[in-house]
Amino acid sequence: MLKFVAFLLAGVASVANLSAQMLIVDRGPTSTSNQSLGLTAKTDAFLADDFVVGVAKEDWVIEHIRLWAVPDPKANGAQGAGDLFKKISFFGGIAPDIPVAGPNAPVECDCHNLPALKTAAIEPGGNSTDSPDVAISSNKQEGSDLWQVDFKEMKWSVPGGTSIQFGILAEPFAGFTWYNLGSPTDSSHLRVFSNVGKVQGPYQGDAAGSTMNIQVWGHLLARVSIHTSGQKYHVILRSQSYLDATQVDPASLHFGPGKASPENVHVEDVNHNGKGDLVMYFRAADSGIAAKSINACLTGKRLDGAPFEGCDLLSH
Repeated sequence: MLKFVAFLLAGVASVANLSAQMLIVDRGPTSTSNQSLGLTAKTDAFLADDFVVGVAKEDWVIEHIRLWAVPDPKANGAQGAGDLFKKISFFGGIAPDIPVAGPNAPVECDCHNLPALKTAAIEPGGNSTDSPDVAISSNKQEGSDLWQVDFKEMKWSVPGGTSIQFGILAEPFAGFTWYNLGSPTDSSHLRVFSNVGKVQGPYQGDAAGSTMNIQVWGHLLARVSIHTSGQKYHVILRSQSYLDATQVDPASLHFGPGKASPENVHVEDVNHNGKGDLVMYFRAADSGIAAKSINACLTGKRLDGAPFEGCDLLSH
């Protein structure tokens, strides 16, 4: 059995900067995560899985994704990812339909392909990459044969209640295979995609009844309006179907890079649509907003703890 505990604890420090985000998908490794999921016969394709965040009519922004991989057992000794692979790419998008087979099957549109959202070259001899947004780490000291792969600063907007497809394409040196860490499941959604993100069909490998281990952090997308009022900012959080502005935690509200707290908060039906909006005033001196800033953001949490963020352009 792989030694997960020390490896997972070692990653706690790396999520400290995610305090403003919520862990919205948690399929992290457990004692049952013993599946190596990869395409041994293809180097120009990748294996993908899916997840769902929130519920219908919600808008979520994914900021950080964490996956795990098992080094190819054909590699001799403890080697870094850069000894086996040249480049790594994260693909993601709305889960497409499996193509219909047969002579009368419709021609697939490339508009249904998954795009590459993050790509990085892996430096030889270790796990370093050429991108600050892609980090690979390992825990060889504790005997765990795992790589932890973090994709940061995603800023990926996805609809709630919808299947979101994801996968890693790793460009290998000759003879090596990228294996995602997975767990057995009763409802596997694994699919095979080409190197340009086109779905090829369901995965038919030995571990087809598996799901990839993944963790996803993100926040709800809020609608705000920002205006200047003397030495203060006048900020309006507008109610939406999934974010009732009157049902947020007032103590959680912060504005600008200075994380200013509101001086004054009251409820008002600004749009005259029968829904209460939250009207706030913040001291400009507390906001930390520079004189030539283009936009600013309000952050907070719903009463159920789900974080949100809304941004608007600034008028000068």
